[in-house]
Amino acid sequence: MPPLRAITIDVEEAFHAQAARRITPPEAWKRLPRRVEHGMSVLLEALAARGARPTLFVLGDVARANPSLVRRWADDGCEIACHGDKHLRIPELGPRRFRQDTRDAQARLQDLTGRAVTGFRAPSWSLTRQTPWAPDILADLGFRYDSSVFPVRHPSYGIPNAPLTPHATRAGLVEVPPLVWQAPRPFASTRLAAAGGAYFRVLPLGLITAAARQARRQDRPVVLYFHPWEFDADQPRLPLPRLQGLRTYAGVSRAPGRLRTLLRRLRVEGETWRPIAEQIDGATSTPISNTATPAPARVAA
Repeated sequence: MPPLRAITIDVEEAFHAQAARRITPPEAWKRLPRRVEHGMSVLLEALAARGARPTLFVLGDVARANPSLVRRWADDGCEIACHGDKHLRIPELGPRRFRQDTRDAQARLQDLTGRAVTGFRAPSWSLTRQTPWAPDILADLGFRYDSSVFPVRHPSYGIPNAPLTPHATRAGLVEVPPLVWQAPRPFASTRLAAAGGAYFRVLPLGLITAAARQARRQDRPVVLYFHPWEFDADQPRLPLPRLQGLRTYAGVSRAPGRLRTLLRRLRVEGETWRPIAEQIDGATSTPISNTATPAPARVAA
């Protein structure tokens, strides 16, 4: 069976991002313009032109503000998955508040769509070795898979030696990692993030293309991710510190064109971009803490 191949969108406003946390706390959100519809329109139009149906990790706050949009996305064939409620990192929530935050967002999304919400992605990739209790909570809430563990070394997130293929956690969830490029032996421990976000906007597209082709050769998944604010060149800019502002807004104006180019480069006859939930059919028994790369999970043809 083919390896998993999915485009994911973390559906949030620019002011939800971790980089903006200090200047746009939750109590300020009501005073800020909401532009998620514009960015999503650009993204979904580009994906539809290639017959791609994405997985949308929708923030609970976005669903509260845009219920009709969430219903429309679901009706249009997108998978609605959960991105938490208020875009708070898992460590700062702790087990009890994490359960409540996630349950609130999941319930809202299910009420809006009338469909089970079985996929989760943590804000800012914040499911790490410091939050080993999180998968158990997700499984208890009925989630079927998680896509929160970035298998790279990064100062704010990631598990550097996590498996590069879908695998089962101790809680029974299927962990679906985003795309990375892995250096050849004997430097295989060197991994570069190549799945989306600022990496997509700033680095050469050749890196993502090479990573995707490498993943195909190795029967690994190709999971990309984007944010709607990355496709909104006309958005008002937040007064972020210089480095954070550069990381947030660099390449935004050219993102739509780059996405079309990337999709064209990654086109393979007979392959389609489908929601994650449609493709997962099982997983290995390898726990998330295992350092080995397991065989790929079985996915639907």
